[in-house]
Amino acid sequence: MARRIEHRSTSAWSAAEVHAALIDLRYLTDRLAEIGGPNAALVQHTPTEDGGVHLQFSQDVPADSLPAVARTVVGDDLAIDRSESWRRVDEGHYTGEIAAEIKGAPCSITGSMWLHDLAEPGPAAVSELVVSGEVRVGVPFIAGKLEDLVAEQVEKLLIAEEAFTDDWLTRRT
Repeated sequence: MARRIEHRSTSAWSAAEVHAALIDLRYLTDRLAEIGGPNAALVQHTPTEDGGVHLQFSQDVPADSLPAVARTVVGDDLAIDRSESWRRVDEGHYTGEIAAEIKGAPCSITGSMWLHDLAEPGPAAVSELVVSGEVRVGVPFIAGKLEDLVAEQVEKLLIAEEAFTDDWLTRRT
C-alpha cells in the first residue's frame, strides 16, 4: 500500500518567474544551504533534450531528529537521493517529475509537479504549484506508519521550500 501526497500552493509570482528560480543554480545552492540539512549538495544540473532541466540532489537527515519507529528501520542518519525534472509545456505552464530514495531503506517517493499561471489571478496569487505523488515503504507491519511519517516530512519540506522561494524572489527584485 502507498501513501498519497497532494500539495497545492499559490504564489504572488508568475509561473515563469517561479520556474526560473526553481532551476537557477544560485537559487538551488542558496536553498540547499538554508534548508537542505547537513551535507546537502546539488549533484547534477543538466539540460534535457526536450528543453527542460534535470536536477539531482543529495541530502542527509540526522538520526537524532527521526522518530524512534524510523530509527528502527534506518538506524543511522538518512541519506536521501532526490531528483527533479522540469520542462516548459507552453506560456505560463511547466510540468515536472520528482523522485526520491532513502539509501539503505526500502522507501521511495515518486510524483508529478505542475506549475501554471492562474486563469484569473487574485490579489495575492498569480501562479499555482501542484505536487502529486506517493510514498512507498516496503517494511511489513510498520509500512503504513512510516509512509505517514515520510509524507508528513515531505509536506513540511514543500512548505519550507515554498517560503524560501517566495523570500528568494522578493530579495531579487
